[in-house]
Amino acid sequence: MAPEDRAWLIKGKSVVLTCLASVLLLSVSSIKAPKTCTGGMFLGPIIAIGLFLIVMFVVGSCGLKKNDGDLYDCYLLGVFLAILLLLAFIIFGYVAVGGIDAGHAANAREYNLSECKRGWLRGRVTHSSHFWASTSACLRRSHVCNGMTNLVRNPDTGIFVPRPSSFERWAKRHGVDADPRVMSPIESGCCKPPSSCGFTYVNGTTWTPTPAAATNNVDCSRWSNDQQKLCFQCDSCKAGFLDHTRKAWSSAAFFPIFCLIAAILSCCSGLKYGGVLHE
Repeated sequence: MAPEDRAWLIKGKSVVLTCLASVLLLSVSSIKAPKTCTGGMFLGPIIAIGLFLIVMFVVGSCGLKKNDGDLYDCYLLGVFLAILLLLAFIIFGYVAVGGIDAGHAANAREYNLSECKRGWLRGRVTHSSHFWASTSACLRRSHVCNGMTNLVRNPDTGIFVPRPSSFERWAKRHGVDADPRVMSPIESGCCKPPSSCGFTYVNGTTWTPTPAAATNNVDCSRWSNDQQKLCFQCDSCKAGFLDHTRKAWSSAAFFPIFCLIAAILSCCSGLKYGGVLHE
């Protein structure tokens, strides 16, 4: 293959790689990105960078088709800018949520704000009353507690968990592995009082306080059976929201990182075989 043809082929592949990166950002990444009441701080940049890469794909394709070195140079400059934006976004994501999810798998747990010690978003949740007021209002509007099923207290942990389904009970009797339904972090933190409060469960999101129960958990006094209040002002709700966002980011972060690598490869191959140095 002639050197000119090889250079054109490599540049063409780099442009296609840019297109694939944009499609991945706009499809899988946008689906997995944290979206529950985060104000678009994660989804917005993903969509913006994905659309920008599509524009650069069109510019690069036109540059190759017309053999226009200046247009192809604009494409390379745009991809380099996208690399910087992706890198900044990935760093922001990890700083915002305080790292990756440590992983509690499918284990039922209670949420405590004191366990969330890192992250820019944690500071916003705990120190900005306006931010949490808008976030908790969004959670109510999203009806995050509508899916709550009947709960039972786990005799081993003392934590309230969803009542096992008929299939789960059958699987347990016959020694068959079946993943039990586990409440989401937001459901566990916002839609029921902490188990340590010792409240008596009635049904759905209705609980009866137990006067004799002694606890130092301030969330017990914040709980309300009012569907518009529940535990949305509880520290456990803030912790559940933070954990939910961290889990969502941890599952979505791979795709921006993959797109960053693809953009770097695209830019490097373009600089090596075309652009300013190979007009």
